Amino acid sequence: MGRKRLDMKAYAQHRQNDRQRDNLIVAHVDVAKRIALRVARRVPDWICVDDLVAAGMMGLAEAAERFDENRGEPFVAFAEKRIRGAVLDELRRGDIMPRRVRTKARQVGKAIRQLEQTLGRPPEDEEIAAALDVSVEEYRDNLAALSHVALIEVTPEIARSEAYNRKDERSPEMLAERSEMLRLIEEALHRLEERDALILSLYYNEQFTYSEIGGLLEVSESRVCQLHSRALARLRVEVHEPAEAQYA
Repeated sequence: MGRKRLDMKAYAQHRQNDRQRDNLIVAHVDVAKRIALRVARRVPDWICVDDLVAAGMMGLAEAAERFDENRGEPFVAFAEKRIRGAVLDELRRGDIMPRRVRTKARQVGKAIRQLEQTLGRPPEDEEIAAALDVSVEEYRDNLAALSHVALIEVTPEIARSEAYNRKDERSPEMLAERSEMLRLIEEALHRLEERDALILSLYYNEQFTYSEIGGLLEVSESRVCQLHSRALARLRVEVHEPAEAQYA
């Protein structure tokens, strides 16, 4: 009889947990959609938005399943990390940065850094194109491609997720890796031209559109896209190949 009461109590607790989980999911569907769509607006057209939204919903469901209110963290803050991580995991599975484009991003970033060191100022597009031995038009075409595919590897928001393993979020190794990545990005941002760092901050932290940034900087929307791509390529080199390593 006592065992039966225990079983009924466990079942009732299980049912209550299920209801709490379902209520959390229903109440925060818009949060998952908003995060997924925010990421979707920065990726190539061939990426399926519905897949990203579905991944966000899976992240929300996982967050609702694992949430423990006794930890004192608000559910929204807890869920946003898992939703964003799930969406970015979906992007990584889609392999949106082919090896050829990775190589091109690295070449552009290195050329910009070398010219900065040689000229003592940010290089012009014509100078970068000459260093790459391509026409200005081809260089700008390459930048248009890089504006999307460089996203996962170098932006602060993505880097936080890259070192974040939802299955092992508390391991000292993962926490150390995350801390080191954030340190590298912060240092790299300080080495960028002030305008490049501003564009990255406005786009990724403040959620400005190209049009809004263009209005602020008094340049065209297409020019902001080019500057954004160039800043990403430059930042990628600084994060993965710090300047001091060249002279070690």
